[in-house]
Amino acid sequence: MRRVFKDVAAAIGSDFGDLREADAAAVPQKNTIYLEDHTHFPAPFLKRKVRGIRIVRDPRDVVISGAHYHARSSEAWLHEAKPFFDGKTYAEMINSFETITDRYRFEMDNAAADTIAAMTDAKGDKAQQQFLEQNFLTVKYEDLVEDTELTEFSKVCQHLKLPVRKAKPAFLKHSLFANKNAVGHHGRSGRKQQWKSVFDQKLGRAFADRHQRSLEILGYEKDDSWVESLKP
Repeated sequence: MRRVFKDVAAAIGSDFGDLREADAAAVPQKNTIYLEDHTHFPAPFLKRKVRGIRIVRDPRDVVISGAHYHARSSEAWLHEAKPFFDGKTYAEMINSFETITDRYRFEMDNAAADTIAAMTDAKGDKAQQQFLEQNFLTVKYEDLVEDTELTEFSKVCQHLKLPVRKAKPAFLKHSLFANKNAVGHHGRSGRKQQWKSVFDQKLGRAFADRHQRSLEILGYEKDDSWVESLKP
């Protein structure tokens, strides 16, 4: 989506700003499209009326995707020694487990837990959560990756007041269904509902014990009966 909206900004003559590179006092500028991928906007943003979208993903797939990515990525934070890991790095920790199932368990307790918390309640930051609720349209990843008719993307453009005709080429260029190379270095497959074939009941129960409430808040499940549908 960073690539999508960077291209959209260029197509409509707007600026593009990555808030990961901004300081805490950054003020939103007019005619600018911003990206913030950790649900932590600079304080001045919280006092302004903006239009935004936030994308959520099934937390179970977040665990799967994260475990594979964090085991191989060269991102700096993954290779910094952490005192709570007895001096080991995140990469060393997750790669120390012999089975992928154990890696999933580790991930759901650590980096994925942080991501899930960001999706459900902005990690408990009430000001950030209120800002999202007042200004943002929530869109599910699973709907976007199969949005061949651009139904969801049109809703996004309508909310953001962007011209669909000018924005459409960027979405198609970087969509998984129209461009098999769109996954990029950060992704692995992009398929939705990977958990159905990856989780067994034991792993599913472990996930539900930790994050069932998040599944319900985000609208992916009504209760934990999904665990029983998994392979024994």
